[in-house]
Amino acid sequence: MNEEPEVSIHTTVRDFTEEEWNRVADSMFPECCHGWYRAVEDSCMRDMYYVALRQKNALTAVLGCCPFVEKQFGISIPFLEVGSPLGTASSFFLESPEHVALLLGGVEQILELEKIKGILIFDLKQEEADLIKGHLRGFSPYHEPDRTYIDLGFSDFEDYLESLDSSNRRSIRKTLNRAEKRWKIRHILTSELSKWGATAHRLQAYLCQEHRDFRMHLSVPFYEALEKNMEKSAELTVFLKDDIPLATGLVLNSQEAAVHKFPGVDPGYRQYQAYFLLYYEGIRTAIERKQKRIYFGTTTYGFKEKIGCGKEPLLGFVKFMNPVATGLLGHFLTWRSSRLNR
Repeated sequence: MNEEPEVSIHTTVRDFTEEEWNRVADSMFPECCHGWYRAVEDSCMRDMYYVALRQKNALTAVLGCCPFVEKQFGISIPFLEVGSPLGTASSFFLESPEHVALLLGGVEQILELEKIKGILIFDLKQEEADLIKGHLRGFSPYHEPDRTYIDLGFSDFEDYLESLDSSNRRSIRKTLNRAEKRWKIRHILTSELSKWGATAHRLQAYLCQEHRDFRMHLSVPFYEALEKNMEKSAELTVFLKDDIPLATGLVLNSQEAAVHKFPGVDPGYRQYQAYFLLYYEGIRTAIERKQKRIYFGTTTYGFKEKIGCGKEPLLGFVKFMNPVATGLLGHFLTWRSSRLNR
């Protein structure tokens, strides 16, 4: 007879060894690794909870979640979010769908402890959603903004450019040529996140202000914690004109993929087109490193389509207060995503 898994609730990822966590959470997404969660905790960007299943003392499944307030139309709604904190990846790490009910049983305990009436499960790929949806009770599915990516089956950057249509190819070459020869823009790719964290924080604030959304505005301590906990896989890409920072972006690397996140651009220097350089040089570097795929997050789909990005649908599930409220919220979240996906 198989032993029933033991369910436990934790408030720090340090209750798990890095080896056992990364074995269960094996993913091409760096936001799923033990070091990412340590950085989130150390910087106090989110207050985390974890539900774990063990059989014969071996970790077999785990999920990460955090209390968070969703603000819509001036109304603040507290939720427990189940997903990679500050990431765009699932935090449902399991091999068997039979584990879903046990994990959600632990989540219900956290809801009671935090006096929260809503759950958001987000950033699921189709196969991940298919794995768990039959074991969710009382949840409504919804569609999220698509995640963009490029598969990097290119011999070099020139080979990548040749895959684009002539108009887009000329535009990229023109921007790169101006950046190098006319504007003398300097590019730095560095793992010294603590040195450049204040600059990245300041430049990201401009885009947060533009979109009136500071929920993902990374703090300076976060960059310091990320350097400490992911020194071999986290970098900042920085573009400078005469030592003036024009744009920055966070790059997370696994052997298979590069994930570009949290760009920041100084609006006073937009004429130097450094926002576009974040993408072009990111693609060039990932090809040189022989990574298989590069991710560029959500939004700005028109531009990303021109540089060869495909779109990967992301799905989520929501449960809130009662069946009527749950259904309405699911429809609203899908409607909001459809507007962003245009």
